Amino acid sequence: MGPERPARQDGAGADPLTGVGRRRRAGSGSGTADARAARARELHRKAAEADALAARSRAERDRLMLQLRAEDPRRWSYSALAQAIGCSRELVALVVRRQR
Repeated sequence: MGPERPARQDGAGADPLTGVGRRRRAGSGSGTADARAARARELHRKAAEADALAARSRAERDRLMLQLRAEDPRRWSYSALAQAIGCSRELVALVVRRQR
């Protein structure tokens, strides 16, 4: 057997933690060699999904808040909405004023 070849220094195909070269199989998709990298990728995906869900929830909350205010502004004052929703009066004001 001949001498071991050194790992490539340009980083292509090298494991970022050990510097030991690894080649991806053609067609292996977005597979990762390290379980921690795979876990980080999964958590990143879940965080993006959570952000999207939170944005949809905020949009629906704002729409309902505006509907209540439009139907009966005397009953649904900023304070009444804030208390019913469980948020601050300032948030209600921000949502209502943003729609003007």
